[in-house]
Order: sequence, then structure tokens, then C-alpha cells
Amino acid sequence: METFERIIFTLESYVWNFPESVFGYQSLPLLVMVILGFGIFITIRLGFIQIFQFKRAFKVLSGKYDDPQDSGDINHFQALSTALSATVGVGNIAGVALAIHIGGPGALFWMWITALFGMAIKFTESTLGVHFRIKNSDGTVSGGPMYYIEKGLGPNWKWLAVLFAIAGSICALLTGNAIQANTLADVMNSEFNIPVYITGLVTASLVAAVILGGIKRIGYVTARLVPLMAIMYVLGGLIILLINYDQVIPGFITIISHAFNPQAGVLGVGSGALIVTLSYGVQRGLFSNEAGQGSSPIAMAASKTKEPVHAGLVGLLGPFIDTIVVCTITGLVIVTTGAWDSYHQTSIDPAGGNIAYVVDLPE
Repeated sequence: METFERIIFTLESYVWNFPESVFGYQSLPLLVMVILGFGIFITIRLGFIQIFQFKRAFKVLSGKYDDPQDSGDINHFQALSTALSATVGVGNIAGVALAIHIGGPGALFWMWITALFGMAIKFTESTLGVHFRIKNSDGTVSGGPMYYIEKGLGPNWKWLAVLFAIAGSICALLTGNAIQANTLADVMNSEFNIPVYITGLVTASLVAAVILGGIKRIGYVTARLVPLMAIMYVLGGLIILLINYDQVIPGFITIISHAFNPQAGVLGVGSGALIVTLSYGVQRGLFSNEAGQGSSPIAMAASKTKEPVHAGLVGLLGPFIDTIVVCTITGLVIVTTGAWDSYHQTSIDPAGGNIAYVVDLPE
């Protein structure tokens, strides 16, 4: 396990910390520049589609343009719920707390920026997912990056499609499912003394009952659970914000001002403070909404539609709901309650109600 952890940390350092400096000045990580750069390019190239077609996206989501005769397995709402089921979770809670802990309140601003440009990326990959999807012999459809890489770039790029499929499977099993299942098992064990293997068996059985039914059953279940899950969390956060209503406006001001002038004293903020704040905001934003990761177009490819753009419009709502709405609630709760405004240590505790808590350090 220690060897595995060292490998992971080494890979992480190359992905998120390279290059550390350029010409003696602290630099943004290459991956941050690539993703933000691509998001900006797509946004300009598509004429800020996430802004000017935002209203139409909700019309598509509502089923206004649905046709029961179109090919596909699930409707747009079910497809979006399936995609959101993979993004609304740990990243919206502990991820936001970690970003603010290391990068300060300004990190939340850069999460917003990441979500804004991430919406254009989600539109692009979701549209491609439907455009290059295939129809199987049983009438179902399959799509995603592994299909549009091979069919869009040509057979010479099949190796990249295979590589994505392998990497995507590993990501889904580890970062996508193992973290959530482990968190659930720890909570049930610590709070109710239920053995972890019991929780594991029950969870595996419930998941199997859903996924063995195929994408139609997955869409049916997620369309009912995901909205309920998100609404309950947002309402809980709004209650806290109502209690601290006089701090909401100052909270927004703090977030925006610290985005460009981070406060010294927060862990990670010091030399190259703006770089740290921006980097961690982008990192946590990407972990939260998965823009560019390639998971969303797999779900969106199953949409019952003949217009790939319609799936793209629904897909761009993912980062908005996940990051602009849910993550903002988390961030505002942390900022308005003043939990961030001291030299502190944040501990991510998966085995309890407080997923992120603050401990004052002795002077």
C-alpha cells in the first residue's frame, strides 16, 4: 500500500505541480493552463454558448423538444441526473473546504471561473458523445470519448481510445466509487457500529440491482435520487446562510477580493499566493464537476434525441448545478460562519457528520 501511495503522489506531483517555475517565477501548473486555455478557446469559438443558450438548455431539459421516436435509451433529465450522480458528492463538500483551507476564500471564485469555462467543455464533449455514438444490435446506444476519439480522429487514434477506456475504468472504480463506498462504510461503523463488510455487501447489492438493469434503470433511479439529494443539501446550506444572513454579502465580497489578493496566513498562501489560490480553485473545481474528464458524455450519449446539440446544452448545465450552485452553498457556509478566518488546521474526516472541521492551532 505504501508503494502504491508513493506512485500516486509522484504522479500527482507531475500532473498538478509541473512546472513549478518558469524563468525563476512561480508558474501555473501545465494542466491548469491547458484546461483553462481550452475552455476559454471553446467559449470564444462557440460564441459564449453557456451564456446565450443557457435559457434554451433548460427548455431542452424540460422535454420541450423531446420526440419519443428518437433513438436513445433515456430522456435528457435522466441523462443529466446520471451525469450529476457521479459529480455531486465529496468534491462539493470536503473539496470546497480543502480549496478554501489551502487557497483561501478566493479559491471559490476560481472554482466559479472553472465551472463557467467547464460548461463550454461539457457542451462540446456531450455533443460529440451523441454525434459519434453507435447503435447496438439490441437497440441500445453506446457513446463517449472512446467512440468519438476513434471515429472522429480516425482509426490511427484507436490506441488513444483504448487508453481512455482503461484509464476511465480505473478512475470510475477508485476515485468514482471506492471513495464514496469507503466513506459510507466508515460512517456506518463509527456512528452505528455496523461492520464495514455488512455495509459493503448491502451497498454492492443495491448498486448491482440498479446497474444490472442497464442504463434505463440507472436513469430511472438517478432521476429520483439525485434531485432529492441536491435539494436537501442546498436547503440545509440555505438554513445556515439565513441564520448568518448579515454575512452573506460580505462573504461574496471576501471571496471576490481574495481571488486576486489572497490573505496571508491561510495555509498555502504566502509566496506566489495568487498562483496557489488559482491552482487550488481550478483543481477542486475540476474534481467537483469533472469538466473534460470524459465521464459525462458517456451518460449523455444515451439521451433520446436526434440532435447532438440538445444533449450538449443539457450537458453544460452539469457544472452550473454542481459547482455554481452546490459548491457555492458550501463555500458561503464556510466563509459566512468565519471558520476560515484564522490560522487553522482542517481535517477531512470521512467517518462522521463533520466532513471538514476546524481546529485552532496553539500560538
